[in-house]
Amino acid sequence: MDEERQENSLLDGECEMIAHSAQAAYAVSAAVKAGGTAAGAAAGTAMAGPLGTLVGTLAGSKTVWKVFGAIFLFLFLWMFIIANMIGIIFHYLGFANADSYANEAQSNQLANIRSRAEQILQNADYQNEILQIIGQQRDLHLQEIQEDQMEKYADATLVVVDEFETKLKRSLSYYLSVMLMDKCDNSTISSFLGYSNVLGIDMDTNLSSPYDAYFQEAARIYNVPVALLLAICKTESDFSPNVVSGAGAIGLMQLMPETAASLGVSNPYDPYQNIMGGAKFISQLVEQFKGYSNGLELAVAGYNAGPYAVIKYGYQVPPYSETQAYVKKVLGLVEIHDSTSGTSTETKTDQESLKKSYQVLKEAVAQNVDSFFSWTVTDERDGQMEQKVYCLEVNGSRAETDEQTYRQVLEQEGNAWEEKRTVTTKVVEYTLALILNTQLTGSSGYQYKYVTNESTFNFVLKLLEYLQGGVNAVKNALYNVFHWTDFLTGGTSGGDTYIGNIDATGDIITYDTVGKGVKKVVYYNQGEDPWATMSYGASTIKASGCGPTSLAIVISTLTGQTVTPEMTCAFSIANGEYIYGLGTCHSFPMNAAHHWGLNCERVGKDRMGDVVNALKDGKMVVEICEAYTITGSGSGHFIVLTGVTKDGYITIADCASRERTGKVYSVETIASYGRDLADGAFWIIWK
Repeated sequence: MDEERQENSLLDGECEMIAHSAQAAYAVSAAVKAGGTAAGAAAGTAMAGPLGTLVGTLAGSKTVWKVFGAIFLFLFLWMFIIANMIGIIFHYLGFANADSYANEAQSNQLANIRSRAEQILQNADYQNEILQIIGQQRDLHLQEIQEDQMEKYADATLVVVDEFETKLKRSLSYYLSVMLMDKCDNSTISSFLGYSNVLGIDMDTNLSSPYDAYFQEAARIYNVPVALLLAICKTESDFSPNVVSGAGAIGLMQLMPETAASLGVSNPYDPYQNIMGGAKFISQLVEQFKGYSNGLELAVAGYNAGPYAVIKYGYQVPPYSETQAYVKKVLGLVEIHDSTSGTSTETKTDQESLKKSYQVLKEAVAQNVDSFFSWTVTDERDGQMEQKVYCLEVNGSRAETDEQTYRQVLEQEGNAWEEKRTVTTKVVEYTLALILNTQLTGSSGYQYKYVTNESTFNFVLKLLEYLQGGVNAVKNALYNVFHWTDFLTGGTSGGDTYIGNIDATGDIITYDTVGKGVKKVVYYNQGEDPWATMSYGASTIKASGCGPTSLAIVISTLTGQTVTPEMTCAFSIANGEYIYGLGTCHSFPMNAAHHWGLNCERVGKDRMGDVVNALKDGKMVVEICEAYTITGSGSGHFIVLTGVTKDGYITIADCASRERTGKVYSVETIASYGRDLADGAFWIIWK
């Protein structure tokens, strides 16, 4: 009993300390606005102890530099308090460290996903459709097995061990649940589970703007949901009226000049005209695709890729990574707006919610089914089998014949019969193997993330209120609202990294180049947040992602799309362009360029004149550098050549170094860096 009282006392004390820290932070923030002396007194009171006395003394002094010093010290402590708040709270909840939180959160999420999957599979139609998608892939593999057997073992009897039947169908919900956790991003999993933001905090976006009255008017005039207009504008321009994309789209709703003109928009930089034009365009798309069950999804896809692309791909979202991500983001923002407005989740029936989860599961299966199975020869042996023999009577004696003759004799009511005999034969056994993970891949090395953005800190304050409801209540709120990786970095999880307020669209670097040379480059750095800790094969983008990051720079710059290192790494893995232990294949630059609609030519060091002319003509060049050259390390490295200066030097974008990116290099130096490869060390890429 005494131990129990002591434990509760410690927990209560720690909770009180957390709440006091938050209150102190607010008190000092207000005092800082009131003046230096007041700030010093408030800081001293809030911090308490010797450190608080020091802060109070410094800030209370009339010496200006001491006041500034006190304010600086407080701001440092303030950031430290916020950054470590998640770790403090999770320690209170009983997690010894970030690894223990990850393990429990993963297990809890897997249990929730499996429970949801079992609900879906109880519907016979849903289960049959899922099995049909998987079964089609399985049949393709069985056909490959038969063809291989006929080519290599034509004289053998074929036996197939089919793990679709023996494993997958028997534990379908479990295998699909692990697949969802391994293959899908956090937002997809949350959508599958039907989670809503029960804390009432928008962790992803703010769909309010200075132009809300215009959006309301446009929604009334063109009969489209205001949430849809807000979501499109947030995704397109983040409510910035003066933004111009690399492709030339202008303003809040990112209208191309010709599209704006066709919609009656004379000045696309004018917020009112731009919003009205965008609303008119999306209303036309909604009307065009309203006859389809996924009509809203198609309309949003048409806004991004054009309606003809939707029609071209059979009235489905086009298989462009940008468009698919765009549709998910816009519709996700619509759902957030509706849920926070009280117009969506409260009116959904359980059946509608389950149908939505089924659609998410079906899409995930369809996208990943090609990685469900593999096959191989597992045994060759001599075996015995029963063989059917056809017999007939000829001149009073038994004779063997073929099946066709046997049936003709029977039809003529002659004396014919079947016999069975055991024969020795060669047997070849193939296994159609299920290669889905059977369990979650365990990992370690996690640590709590820094949470210094405003929305996450507001969540911390809200969570303090929930502490009054007990540890289990808070844990359930955490698991239901957030993905377990939202508060962690490190480990080997392949999930998306929560990036808070970090701008993931790439920096713009301006170059002074001659001719048609590229002037502005979208720059990504593989060693910076949020890319550094993202997984890339058996490694991370920071350690091995120079190839995909360099291509992300080129593709984003030339196409005007936002193509991040995460997206190019995913393309590399999905298309076998990453070799474990070695890194990115040299076939990757050309294949990635073609995938995103660009042209590419690979040339050698003997064609440096062509490389220079290409740069002057507005093309970009990816170079594979030899070890111990530009980086000084023992590994090769991809860089991007961006243009040529008036002095004849080459400008570069080095995804591993901003310092090297700011330098210029002679043509001879760039040539000396290139690897001596038969196919060449340079990829010239253009639109």
